[in-house]
Amino acid sequence: MIEVHPCLFVGSQIDYESQVSSKPNWAVVHACKESYHRQALGYSGRAVSKEHPEYLIARRGARLILNLIDADNPAYIPDEIMDT
Repeated sequence: MIEVHPCLFVGSQIDYESQVSSKPNWAVVHACKESYHRQALGYSGRAVSKEHPEYLIARRGARLILNLIDADNPAYIPDEIMDT
């Protein structure tokens, strides 16, 4: 995990699971569909329905979970995700 600004860290899934998930005072942004968005909404197919109210963004306590994929073209990333 790397501290990019005082009290702002960037890390991997392994960093989160081994170091952060047990810390009660941390807020976390999961900027990934796999595996956190899928787990939060409980879907097993390719994607959750676009009609689902948390299709793009899910909130669970101090966790913000984004349905964000690696896209070749940034135009495929909805503004709502980036603005959040």
